[in-house]
Amino acid sequence: MEQSMKQTLMGNDAIAWGIVHANVDMISGYPGTPSSEILGMVQKIKHQLDLPIYAEWATNEKVGFEVAYAGAIAGKRTVATMKQVGLNVASDALMSASYIGNLGGMLLIAADDPGFHSSQTEQDSRVFAKFARIPVLDPATPQDAYDMTKYGVELSERFQVPVMLRPVMRVDHAREIIEMDAETHFTPNTGAFQRDVARWAGVPRAGRLQQGYDVLDRIETIKAYNWEHHLQPKFDALTGGKLLILAGGTGYAFTLETLADLGVDADVVKIEMPYPLPAEKIKARFDAYEKILVVEEPYPLIEEDLAHPKLYGKKTGTMHKIDEMKKEHILFALQKLGVYEGANIYEVPKFDLGFDVPDRPPALCPGCPHRDIYYAIMKVFKKKKSIYPSDIGCYTLALSQGAIDSILCMGASVAMASGFSIADPSKTVVATIGDGTFFHSGIPPLLNAVYQNHRFILIILDNSTIAMTGRQGTPERFHQNIDIAKIVEGMGITCYEHTYSHEMEENIDFMKHIKSEFEKPEHQGPLVVRVRQFCILDNERKDDWIPNLFAEVDPEKCVACDSCTTVYKCPPMAYNADGKIEIDPFLCAGCGGCLDVVCPTDAFQLDVIKSKGGAS
Repeated sequence: MEQSMKQTLMGNDAIAWGIVHANVDMISGYPGTPSSEILGMVQKIKHQLDLPIYAEWATNEKVGFEVAYAGAIAGKRTVATMKQVGLNVASDALMSASYIGNLGGMLLIAADDPGFHSSQTEQDSRVFAKFARIPVLDPATPQDAYDMTKYGVELSERFQVPVMLRPVMRVDHAREIIEMDAETHFTPNTGAFQRDVARWAGVPRAGRLQQGYDVLDRIETIKAYNWEHHLQPKFDALTGGKLLILAGGTGYAFTLETLADLGVDADVVKIEMPYPLPAEKIKARFDAYEKILVVEEPYPLIEEDLAHPKLYGKKTGTMHKIDEMKKEHILFALQKLGVYEGANIYEVPKFDLGFDVPDRPPALCPGCPHRDIYYAIMKVFKKKKSIYPSDIGCYTLALSQGAIDSILCMGASVAMASGFSIADPSKTVVATIGDGTFFHSGIPPLLNAVYQNHRFILIILDNSTIAMTGRQGTPERFHQNIDIAKIVEGMGITCYEHTYSHEMEENIDFMKHIKSEFEKPEHQGPLVVRVRQFCILDNERKDDWIPNLFAEVDPEKCVACDSCTTVYKCPPMAYNADGKIEIDPFLCAGCGGCLDVVCPTDAFQLDVIKSKGGAS
């Protein structure tokens, strides 16, 4: 019998260990919070234990899925990892893969983000699993995440279909003492592609129609398996009563805690595989209860599949319909059902501090070159005559500078620039996108813009890292023959180059040059700029860029005009008790960006002592 040990792990680290202990030796994906640490941790385990694992970032989620899926067709055990909006990108491949199936086990990890903590949407990947007709597992805790990762790979191999693991942010980033395999006996499957054209290359109509029937049969088989191995033993252990709670994912853990806190008795069934559900068998057990409450997040997937007069949840207004799970939501539901009549013990008391604490919106890091480039853009391309579409990445935080007008999804800045240029040709469209996002999904819309002769400016902010999700490397960083400029020039247009300068005038002068080039009568189509820069958190590169020019404020020159706090927006800058700007020495990165142009009265000056010769 396998020996176990206990270890405190974050949910994503637990998933990574589950991947290794499931003998998965191919993992591919794209970083995105809250999923990013999974693949990174597998890479650490690989090097720590010297394991023969392919664990690499792909250029986007669709590519990552397809790499892993091909491995599973060839008999390998594989994993594709991404966040929930990344699943949209991979969905084309997923929908076909669910018909075709696989030989080796394939786990698709789609990390959801109820509450919009770091995502554009609150979409529910369980619903996507139902859409694709593949099983989905819903962990409630890091321990579940570890166990279900191993189990999901086995389940996929058993039924020859991709299986989804759907951890939410509160599982991914929670920590728990988990029980895991004490030793790693890594024995991956041998890859051996077996030619089966009818299956791997089935075409409409006849080939895919038969696979469609196979999908329906397989789902019914998995429903029966779900009942026999997961749900029936739980229901058989219950005796009935006033209230039954069906809880999935974090809803299960929150439910147990809430019932204990309030002293309320109810039967609770944990729904580990919310799709496919054996609905009729479950509903047959409702006769033993007066009311049934469904606790799940964020969409009413279980509730819709089990529609019943006794059933309460989001669709009846009993549970919350948006935002992440909280014990307070379950308390309110119990009040509405008449099983709890006490006070809201989770209500946070309000204290009068005697003063208001000002909001501090998210901002770019101190010393981030994005700030200076956006400042230069806005200095040259005035707001009233410009439109600023942007993209997904840390540069999104330039919203605080007023330098961004629209954000949609990965790569959309380029296509939306095309659309804006057509819809409102009176304005200059200046789009911004990061290098990682450009590789991810910015190339096709730029190709389209060249093809259709759309007139806009695209500025690619190239810091050689996918910074917001943990500073994963970009293709260009690790493969020197990959060059953004060459990709752009391969489309038949010029790629203008600029190297970020801590001297603001140089950045502004370059943007003036770009404006003059764009306004030439002979210029047609998009004008593309690649700005070479760095990430202030990139320890491998930042010392080559930071000039160690620290600023201080001359209070006699500061007139409290707000230019630095509203347009430049560097976090170390704040008003002191005298109503003058001060620079927090613990936050200042020494980038020197504010020493030139930013202050209209030249109140920022070099702190010679702290700069220690950086002025050279």
